[in-house]
Amino acid sequence: MNFFTLKSITVFATLALSANALAMDVEFNDAAWDGKKIPEGQQCLNYDGKSPATPSMTVSNIPAGTESLVFVYNDVSNKRMQHGGHGIVEFALPEGATSAEVPQVFGHTYEVPVGIEMVAEYRNRKGEAGGAYKPPCSGGKNHLYTVDV
Repeated sequence: MNFFTLKSITVFATLALSANALAMDVEFNDAAWDGKKIPEGQQCLNYDGKSPATPSMTVSNIPAGTESLVFVYNDVSNKRMQHGGHGIVEFALPEGATSAEVPQVFGHTYEVPVGIEMVAEYRNRKGEAGGAYKPPCSGGKNHLYTVDV
């Protein structure tokens, strides 16, 4: 079983961790993403993923003046894939936004939705395709996958 949970909620300012961790609310928009098990087909292509993508999310209680949100995808169980090893993307916020619907980012591609920018591509193995987001890819080894916002 693979896990995907919200590990922590922190705010990034121009790629540096802010001094204050702020309490935002983050929810998955698709009930299949329950924070306990990776939904069927959302694994990497190496393990038969079918159009795998990040879950779309709703972020609320965004602090006033926030210009963007940064999503850092990790495999906590794999030291090499921690700290954004599965990709880092930034979502631009409209001025004054205190909540946002963040769209899916498809795996194994550099193409991202309008309003999203790749900050760092995922760490790929030699000969493996790169991209903005690498879906869970441990082959069912009970890895813990997280996203820091």
